[in-house]
Amino acid sequence: MSRLSSFTAAVGAAALFLTSTIGCTSSTDSSTAANADELFQQGPYEVGYREIAITYSDAASMEPRDLVLRVWYPAQSDSGAGPAQYSVAGIVDLPSPFALDAPPVTDDDNLPLTVHSHGNGADGLLAYPYGELMASHGWIFVAPNHTGNTVIDPLLGTADPSALVELNRPIDISAVIDELESGLVDDELEGKADTSRVFLFGHSLGGYTSFTGGGADVDFDALEADCEGVTSESCDVLADPNVEAAYRAGFGDPRVIAIAPQAPALIAITDSELAALGVPTMLMSGRLDQTTPQEEHAEPSWAGIDHPDDLWVEMPLGAHYSFVTICHDLDPEVLALLRPNAGEDGCGDAFIPTEEAIPVLGAYLLAFGRLHVLGETKWNPILTGPPLGNPGDFIVTVK
Repeated sequence: MSRLSSFTAAVGAAALFLTSTIGCTSSTDSSTAANADELFQQGPYEVGYREIAITYSDAASMEPRDLVLRVWYPAQSDSGAGPAQYSVAGIVDLPSPFALDAPPVTDDDNLPLTVHSHGNGADGLLAYPYGELMASHGWIFVAPNHTGNTVIDPLLGTADPSALVELNRPIDISAVIDELESGLVDDELEGKADTSRVFLFGHSLGGYTSFTGGGADVDFDALEADCEGVTSESCDVLADPNVEAAYRAGFGDPRVIAIAPQAPALIAITDSELAALGVPTMLMSGRLDQTTPQEEHAEPSWAGIDHPDDLWVEMPLGAHYSFVTICHDLDPEVLALLRPNAGEDGCGDAFIPTEEAIPVLGAYLLAFGRLHVLGETKWNPILTGPPLGNPGDFIVTVK
């Protein structure tokens, strides 16, 4: 069922390729030049993995809202912990090549924090390659399951209407940061994260979450206009005065200081809101995307954002599912059940293999976080220089 061994081999192959093709680049903040190989290799920390349940009051009803957090973190060495076992919705079990099952957290404090938002009807666990990489380099990496919008919710009949999903998602992100800041009582992760400077990224609808969490407000009037003469659960949600108030209050969290939307769903976010984003944005997209077509989502996103440090990483042969591991982690029968359109949108011979794409995407994410969260300016030439990976697989555009 699992093809994680091939993914691990791909990471090594990518690092070997870069060793032979990319030279050292001068750094502006260190006597040691940035080396792109470092972005592809596991860092100096053991990787711990655990799941944490949190509860907060949602914005519309003030009822308790429960989230499950998938958390990767730097762990103490030689803990004796066994390997972590990942399970997606109880349907697919995957062994981890790097993560350990809930070992003690490193003694280091003030660890940088990344929060990931999964795609529509997906699972935070799908971020595991990024979580393992960043945790090994000293980051706490949290991927919440957005309750009501996970892979299991349609099977259980608990899926929320889209208007409620789009309301809850960015608020979930702030709740996660709050929990890392002042919650997690009696958990070893309590007080370990630097929540004042957060890197937020997400895939598909998680790209929408990234934009809104980073400070772009949703045009509620446009959502209302789309509901004129329409009867639907989402329109019923939007008619709730508490929902309207929550939307109009906005979602931007000032603790989010850099974002990276992947194949983003651009939902009711205007050009002016994108232009007003005050945080560096690394847009990531695939030109063959069918679910969030590039000309409808990525291109308008790039045209709208206007920060001098914005960056666009494109895959000419990438598509919607090029950002997650389902193409190589799931057996064809399971993939067809969960994502019937995957063969036309990233999983197939017409697309860049995800075993090759994801290590490069992870390298860009790690470098972007180290530049804009940790202030390591030596990574800027790597981010803005010749594209990483095999020639032609990636295109990088800067503002």
